[in-house]
Amino acid sequence: MKKVFFVLFALVITSLSFAQETSSIKGKILDGEFFNEPLLMASVSLDDATVATKTNFRGNFEFNDIAPGKHNILVQFMGYEPMRLEIEVKNGEQATILETLYAKSLPMPSSTKVSTTSTSTTGTLGLAVNKTK
Repeated sequence: MKKVFFVLFALVITSLSFAQETSSIKGKILDGEFFNEPLLMASVSLDDATVATKTNFRGNFEFNDIAPGKHNILVQFMGYEPMRLEIEVKNGEQATILETLYAKSLPMPSSTKVSTTSTSTTGTLGLAVNKTK
């Protein structure tokens, strides 16, 4: 009787452990400024930095054992525009991401005069030019 009880107990525990399926997210981040080469050491965070990792030398990252449902992913790298993604992960499945980061665009300065020359400087320069002729 004890053996039967033990076997039933073991079966119940085993079935419960398999019933708790978790999901995962894996992906690759590319460098849009350098011929779509892998972007290494980019920061990838999940759900407002509750879990974070860095991309490896091949630009790959992976989050294991995450709960199924919608998740927000933030990808950042210094000098590049950050990227926010929303992804839905189904129970027991693996979601795959392939994205490209691009460099930040800096605003061009306006067309205002940066420096002015005074008339005394122009006169001095004119004399210097006349002396060399």
